[in-house]
Amino acid sequence: MEFEFFRDLNGHHRARFSMGHEAMGQWLTDEVNVAETTELLTVIAKLTAGELQEFKKNYAECSLLLTQDEAELSAHSLNFESELEDGMAYYDDELYAGCGLDDLARVLEQWQDFCTNQ
Repeated sequence: MEFEFFRDLNGHHRARFSMGHEAMGQWLTDEVNVAETTELLTVIAKLTAGELQEFKKNYAECSLLLTQDEAELSAHSLNFESELEDGMAYYDDELYAGCGLDDLARVLEQWQDFCTNQ
């Protein structure tokens, strides 16, 4: 999972992730501030220590599910029901991302550092 943090022309913090993890970048950019990062890192520590089995949080555009091993981020728009013609499929690669819990912790620590020191 490759990513970069940067500031846009207006000075806002932004995150961009490699293909297959784009949802992470949008989530960090739109939903995760320094306080949220601190809260999530605390939850990850509890999951790692076995104090929690699972954690789920709904955000404006997506849901985050953390287990003791992995993290899954999925857009609410993935939860719709619709019939498609045979051979057709929705493009939803930018609406879902998953990674190991340790990878998410590393990303959150770097995001927190970037937002605090930039």
